[in-house]
Amino acid sequence: MLSTGLAMNGFADRVVVAGGGPTGLVTALSLAKQGIPVLLLEAQKLPHDHRRATTFHPPTLEYLDALGVLDAVLDNGRITPVWQFRDRHAGCVAEFDLAALNDETPHPYRVQCEQYNLNHALYRSLRDSDGVELLMGARAVDATQDADGVTVTVVLADGGREDFGGRFLVAADGARSAVRRQLDVPFDGFTYEQKVVQYGTQFDISEAIPDVAGVAYISDPDEWCVLLHLDDYWRVTFSARSDEDDDAAMTDDVAEARMAAFLGTRGAKLALHRNVWRIHQRVADTMRVGRILLAGDAAHINSPIGGMGMNSGVHDAVNAADKLGKVWRREGEIDLLDRYSRQRRHVALADVREQTVRNTRFLNEKDRKVRAESQKKLREVAADPVKAHDYMMRSAMISGLREANALA
Repeated sequence: MLSTGLAMNGFADRVVVAGGGPTGLVTALSLAKQGIPVLLLEAQKLPHDHRRATTFHPPTLEYLDALGVLDAVLDNGRITPVWQFRDRHAGCVAEFDLAALNDETPHPYRVQCEQYNLNHALYRSLRDSDGVELLMGARAVDATQDADGVTVTVVLADGGREDFGGRFLVAADGARSAVRRQLDVPFDGFTYEQKVVQYGTQFDISEAIPDVAGVAYISDPDEWCVLLHLDDYWRVTFSARSDEDDDAAMTDDVAEARMAAFLGTRGAKLALHRNVWRIHQRVADTMRVGRILLAGDAAHINSPIGGMGMNSGVHDAVNAADKLGKVWRREGEIDLLDRYSRQRRHVALADVREQTVRNTRFLNEKDRKVRAESQKKLREVAADPVKAHDYMMRSAMISGLREANALA
């Protein structure tokens, strides 16, 4: 365990990471692999077990493999190389097979896996790592800094407050990041009026839609839907109904009736979780303020259509740890951290936001002519091997990541 003693400059000789979701955990493990001492602060007393993110894209799988935690995803998930855009009434519009990218990545597929499987594996690895201290039940509420280091104030599980110091801070404390707000970094963007409602079912949806892929985005002007096949159940995400409050959407009768109407069978009994939430598109004006880096949802949030949110956070984490490692070893000046902000904001603005907005618009487009034209373009892309390759490189987050990493 790492001592909390202070270095000569008054700050502990370590990096503090605020937030124990995938972004914070990958940051901490990536630093520990470089021999850099880490203090991880997490507000919850136990690791996250929520069921939001499930999609792992090829670059993320490569990073997790390098960290030694890929098996936790592969063993508990479903490898899914094929995904579709569909029309609710006309069927499959376009199908893409990531196997075509086998020369671009060692993992030419998505994996659909509950995020908490990764969280638990990362916590296990961190507990076994030298130079790592985990402090659970510690919520970051403030951060101050000077030329030598950062002081993070946390509220502990018993209500007490305590300060922790380090040379740098990576704030991965979520969309409502207290650190980002304390730094007064604008978080501009917008929130969609429409909510989404999500159900899980162990009914085999391929019985109702025989040609469905393991990932399917289903367009409809009145009620679009996203289908994801996980290891032992299907996740079904609908656009929320404007005349239905959240509590009603979660009841057995409403949920099962909606599933039955969509699948055309009473066999679609619900299982597992149910959620309702709003969709946001926001990006922080900067992801670096002095010795503090913002990462994951603290730096950018986006529509879940395309499964890019958690993946972007993992990519932030690896990039931040790489830059911090170079600065720590004096292989680069502290201003190298500006490159982290430029690269990762580029992805958030020019790649992830563009794709997720496009996907959401495709699903929910109400104009008949616009819908027909967008479906025609998708069919043309899928039918052309060169265009399909480029399209999948972008949707799999490979192109955007390469472009950003090349930025000076």
